[in-house]
Amino acid sequence: MVRSLRRASAVSKFLFAVSLCAYAFLCEDWRILLAIVVAVSILLLVSGVWDRSVSLIFGVSVLGLPTLLLLFLLGGIEKAANWREGMLLGLAWLGVFSLRLLIVLLVDVLVVKWTSFSDMLLSLRSLGLPGKAVLFVSALTSLLPAMFAMSLRVVEVQRARGFEAKRLMRPSQFLPLFVPVFLAQMRRATELALSLELRGLAGDRPEAVVRTPLSVGDACFYLAAVLPWTGFAWQWLRPGA
Repeated sequence: MVRSLRRASAVSKFLFAVSLCAYAFLCEDWRILLAIVVAVSILLLVSGVWDRSVSLIFGVSVLGLPTLLLLFLLGGIEKAANWREGMLLGLAWLGVFSLRLLIVLLVDVLVVKWTSFSDMLLSLRSLGLPGKAVLFVSALTSLLPAMFAMSLRVVEVQRARGFEAKRLMRPSQFLPLFVPVFLAQMRRATELALSLELRGLAGDRPEAVVRTPLSVGDACFYLAAVLPWTGFAWQWLRPGA
């Protein structure tokens, strides 16, 4: 089953990712959000694409918790009647926000890990989109995992130079990591633009449109993209709503 999902077209995976991310920011039930995080994590583990770059996502999320905790606690105390209820409200907000952020990151990693760059281009071209739009969406989707992988390499290099990971608890210490990652991404974008220009892929429209048949994996992704919204649809359409 996992093999069929990995062979699905990039269009179905992209629609699944957009639908799931949008649903995550509309859903208020933390249990549903936690179930989505667990399900996507299991898919990453079972498919064998859980590497150090994926683990870095959880590490970065944990490092950002102290600052987020302070912000949400202050917001909860401001809204609640007393400080105890405010702290509980802030913790609830922080939990829901963290789950939503994890869903966005994990779903993006899942789509990128399961889709090669050439498959992504072919699937988007099958929709008849302009060539520039196809390249823009493909590069944007692959940016986040590449940035995490680059961040991991920069952390290893800085640790070899004596940088201590516990210093990342302070946001002011992010500069030794941010500058190399930013410069590397700028260099990567420049090289990608030059490579595409030399290959003649900067046209307005593709010369040929490739039609891909609907597979079992595509059907599963389309179903998973629609299924979370059935609860909202039932609440809107039921009598007396």
